[in-house]
Amino acid sequence: MVVSCSAAVLVCIMQLLLPQPPRPPRPGPPDARRVADHIADIRRKIENIQPVNTTARRALQYSRSYLQRGETFLGSQRLFTADRFAAAADALLHIAEHQEHLRSNGGPKGTTPMEEVRRHLERVYFQLQQADYFLTEAHDKEAASFPKWARDFYQIAMRAAETGDAVAADENAKCAEEVVRALENLAQAATENSGVRG
Repeated sequence: MVVSCSAAVLVCIMQLLLPQPPRPPRPGPPDARRVADHIADIRRKIENIQPVNTTARRALQYSRSYLQRGETFLGSQRLFTADRFAAAADALLHIAEHQEHLRSNGGPKGTTPMEEVRRHLERVYFQLQQADYFLTEAHDKEAASFPKWARDFYQIAMRAAETGDAVAADENAKCAEEVVRALENLAQAATENSGVRG
């Protein structure tokens, strides 16, 4: 027992003394043309989608708002921030698309097997744990309701899974995931605005 404790202490000391590998460099700013094209693509999709319910309308309203912010930052050559706001807008646009899939009883790939949906729900559960952190980092009052919105989607997905409704479980899990993805992108946008990004 003494030998194994001594060995463990020695390993810990060696890890502290040995030089750690350097962090990988941050990626450079995105290409202006790619960001502009992405924003234009999202704008076109928003204009062409017909919201099927109030949830889809809400998602599209947020999507438009964040896309407009992305366009503003693109105009001032703040490409990273523009790209992150566009990504948040895109995530929220996907919520409206998932609402369409619910209405049509499945997405373009058909019904996902329930076992795969359950595994997806497990991953979404852990993603939800990050929602409040991302909101705190984003400093975005407009997104204040997003963590609860994501949890609500997750609860609907869980109830659907319990009743065997794979489509509702899968599409609502995807909606929860998209809300968290939007929050993550808003938090990333805030890192450049606060000077944290290198």
